[in-house]
Amino acid sequence: MKPIHLVLLLATLAAASTLSGCAGGGVKAASSGPRPSWVEGESPRWPRSQYVTGVGSADDEEGAADRARGEVSRVFSSAITADTLLDESETNVKAGGKTTTTFSQQVALNIRTTSKKMLEGVEIVERWKDGATARYYTFAVLHKGKAMAAVTEKTQALDADALQWKANLDGAADKFERAKAGVRLTALLRGRLELENDRRILGGGALAASVDAAAAKAAAAKALSSLDVVVIATGDHAAELETGIVTGLVASGLMAKRGSPGDKGDVIVESGSGAQAVTGGDERWKWSRGTATVTLKDGREDKAFARFEVSERAASADAGEARRRAASGLAKKAAEKVAAAITAFFEE
Repeated sequence: MKPIHLVLLLATLAAASTLSGCAGGGVKAASSGPRPSWVEGESPRWPRSQYVTGVGSADDEEGAADRARGEVSRVFSSAITADTLLDESETNVKAGGKTTTTFSQQVALNIRTTSKKMLEGVEIVERWKDGATARYYTFAVLHKGKAMAAVTEKTQALDADALQWKANLDGAADKFERAKAGVRLTALLRGRLELENDRRILGGGALAASVDAAAAKAAAAKALSSLDVVVIATGDHAAELETGIVTGLVASGLMAKRGSPGDKGDVIVESGSGAQAVTGGDERWKWSRGTATVTLKDGREDKAFARFEVSERAASADAGEARRRAASGLAKKAAEKVAAAITAFFEE
């Protein structure tokens, strides 16, 4: 099962032809009479106590319908936002004449649901064309009861998966298997949080979970922290790439230590980066191009399981600032790709 973002798919226009028991017949043609009251977002036929509603307008009917569906889905977007708390620490340990620097970042859960959740059952029930402007308007509705049933079904399925992965986590003897179970369990718990938010929006209460979320998160974090993860960054943008890689690892629940070429670990992330001044069409601007190659290895076999390249081009009136911006862009891209690669690795 892939990481849970739990986007409930929007029914396609072809499938959304009727609203059972309400719309009757086929898709309603756009009327061209007086301006209907539902254009303002309210309709006695589709009360908000029973429906989530949305109005869309555009120069064409299809565009208006898409926007109306988007207005319905907007209700389920970015509903939870928490400030990020970043606590960084760094320690130096000397052993056998060698100094090892370990750094970690503790990030309070920053839930930003940016993906629109398109709930099945969203349908276009009214259409109108403004004769004066030739602009189309559509009215989309989502029956709360039907949406609640879909959310409940998906939550129960997720709970069953979480229970199985919690058992795998508790029973695994190998630390990679425990980490794998921890990654999946963490993703499932994050997905359940999103579904609980959907239930609140739809007017429902919380469902009892099959897994104690707090205990499961603690167990998953312990399993992931048992892995020895080494980051080895070299090149012109080594410091920035190191920060980006660590950010991606932390997003996956892993902590890391700074290493040198040749160091061993359970998971090894290596990056090499370069910076190059480039010319642009305007002499007032200084351009810099940064590139990096990142390789992630399974330390048990010293075998790469992911490799990717990233590049960034940035400009500024100051050459140093252009270089800094390019490095920052590289770090951000590396963070996203590292997080995706780690998740894919533990979900094989």
